[in-house]
Amino acid sequence: IALAAAALLATGAAATAWALFTSQATVSGQNVTTGTLSISAETASTSSPISATGMLPGDSASTNIALENTGSSGLYYSIQLPLDDSSTLALADAIQATVTVGSLTETRSLSAWQTGSLHIGTALATGSSADVTVTISLPTGADNSLQGTSAAFNVQIDAIQERNVTPPVAGWSAS
Repeated sequence: IALAAAALLATGAAATAWALFTSQATVSGQNVTTGTLSISAETASTSSPISATGMLPGDSASTNIALENTGSSGLYYSIQLPLDDSSTLALADAIQATVTVGSLTETRSLSAWQTGSLHIGTALATGSSADVTVTISLPTGADNSLQGTSAAFNVQIDAIQERNVTPPVAGWSAS
């Protein structure tokens, strides 16, 4: 009898649980799309890449780069000048490389640019552009040991989203 009563109670409890009224509503049309972070950089139409052959102490050369934010979000960016593996390090130590963006200018040896970058503290809005000027010079104090040497480098621009990050401090940053 006790077993039958327990079974009856369990069946009644289960029936009671399914006898409750319920309702449900659905709100459709939810959608998530991510933004894009994209930059383009090319030598400005009024300029050409630096190709300084036969450079002598006191000479300089420069190029202008057109940078554009082609993504859907504002961005911050920094500039580096990585050396090619075939570069003569003594020449990279001697060459002074200056990067200018607006009123921000940084001059360091080409070697120093291998362990640091120039951070631009002003965000570049979607569809906006910036002019970057890179100038290299061989100081008049360069000695004879640099004759016949070469250094090759790139201009590398790294971008990070503007939203939800702490704005970078404008200026030089050693890595």
